[in-house]
Amino acid sequence: MAWMIQADDLTYRYTDFSQVSHLALDGVNLRIPYGQFAAILGRNGSGKSTFARHCNAIALPSGGRVWVDGMDTMDTERLWDIRSACSMVFQNPDNQIVATVVEEDVAFGLENMGVPPREIRRRVDAALKLVGMEAYRMHAPHLLSGGQKQRVAIAGVLAMEPKCIVLDEPTAMLDPQGRADVMRVLHTLHEQKQMTIVLITHHMDEAVQAQRVAVLDGGRLALDGTPREVFSQSKRLHALGLAAPQSVQLLETLRDTGHAELQTDALTVTECADRLETWLKGGAG
Repeated sequence: MAWMIQADDLTYRYTDFSQVSHLALDGVNLRIPYGQFAAILGRNGSGKSTFARHCNAIALPSGGRVWVDGMDTMDTERLWDIRSACSMVFQNPDNQIVATVVEEDVAFGLENMGVPPREIRRRVDAALKLVGMEAYRMHAPHLLSGGQKQRVAIAGVLAMEPKCIVLDEPTAMLDPQGRADVMRVLHTLHEQKQMTIVLITHHMDEAVQAQRVAVLDGGRLALDGTPREVFSQSKRLHALGLAAPQSVQLLETLRDTGHAELQTDALTVTECADRLETWLKGGAG
């Protein structure tokens, strides 16, 4: 299988302002194939954002290796190619928006790449349409909502046509509507463009929408599997400082009160309702 991102024994140490060394990643082995939608979870300080920065060579390994689209991130001559293949969207869109007009901001990276004007126009139009922001092309970014700003930031990355987008907690500063908007965009990119998506998040309801969930703890890979495989391990998640989706927690509470026949692997509200309906009708849930 071909890997978009391949981390082998990835170790990373950083030194704080008091010159104390900290181990942020400790021998992580994680491979993400082309076209996969993967979510990476972990409590604060688990190493998930540090891992994200290794995916396009913002950070470089202290030990082990990371390959992006087959390129070693330690190869300084391939830095531009690595970042063209795998782009990042950060938590705060204000840190990525540089222009005073939406369409100019989306075009900014392309202009720096020397893309011809006609091609810039085509890519900007396509990116804004894909994220649902074409009606705001002449708006000032600072007047947009948080969710709209994040969609503009994603459009700017999309216009450069990367194979992979890594998003470092892109919905952390958004309200529920903004979060929903961003997740819809990510699903569109994955389904229509077959783009590799790596979503760093602490929201369980976002992680359950991915094809795969990896959990980091103390800089190590603690869990890795499908959302159903990972979130069915609620006790293990609790020990890692995380919580299973509320649907799983509800069903587990009912099972623990004497209803052993209930299945507890419902990841969504709809699945949970179906389990409860079957159970109330006398089935096994």
